[in-house]
Amino acid sequence: GQYEEALPMLEKALDLYYKEEPDDDVTLAKLHGTVGSCYDLMGRAEEAVSQFSQARVLYGRSIGPESPLYGSACEGLTKALMHAGRYEEAFDRLEETFLNNADKDAIHPTPLFELLGYALEDIVGPGHLPAETLGRLEGPIEIAVKNMIHRGLDQDGNAGVVFERMAQLLLRCGMAQGDDYQQQVAARRRQFARYLLERAGPLIDATTRSGEADLTHISAIVNMELQILDAQDALYRKVLGSSVGAQQVLP
Repeated sequence: GQYEEALPMLEKALDLYYKEEPDDDVTLAKLHGTVGSCYDLMGRAEEAVSQFSQARVLYGRSIGPESPLYGSACEGLTKALMHAGRYEEAFDRLEETFLNNADKDAIHPTPLFELLGYALEDIVGPGHLPAETLGRLEGPIEIAVKNMIHRGLDQDGNAGVVFERMAQLLLRCGMAQGDDYQQQVAARRRQFARYLLERAGPLIDATTRSGEADLTHISAIVNMELQILDAQDALYRKVLGSSVGAQQVLP
């Protein structure tokens, strides 16, 4: 009920500001974002998409795509597009949002964790897009990891949890299957995933031992994912062996 009451007032404020300050892109973008959030919470996803899209354009032309405000508009647009069932567009904006967060000075594990969750659980997990789509986040994940290390944010349980989720995503798009090129790409992703899991495991275990949080379930997931990596790497080595053997018998 609160949203139905708030929406007309927000729309009126937006219209009034367009009349009085039509060149104030940042404030107009903030108002569009607020109206968009209201629409999305009311289940009116397409109208939310329109509002967040306008906010993104206004931020983009005024303060640029590196701004956290631009990233916030992209995240709102990502969620609205998911709610509208427009998953390919949602992943485009999710990739943009993730890169915005990964590359900024004020990087924090929590938004990265949430965005990875959208990709895994809301877009690819239910089958809306193929798992290979997740590979588009490999580069942004690498940027995020380097940025976290650079800023000393890679030493606690929060880092461990987000590293595990990054590895989970890389594993999902790193199965040992496909042609030679696809196998090589998958092997690279698995190598990166293994690095992240080997970093994550001790951080997660230390958090549980300290009593700060009980992360034993995530420790179990890390161990399971390492076993899957071992199995997939063994498959890849078998494929490589078969390929080498075939080449040796060819004239």
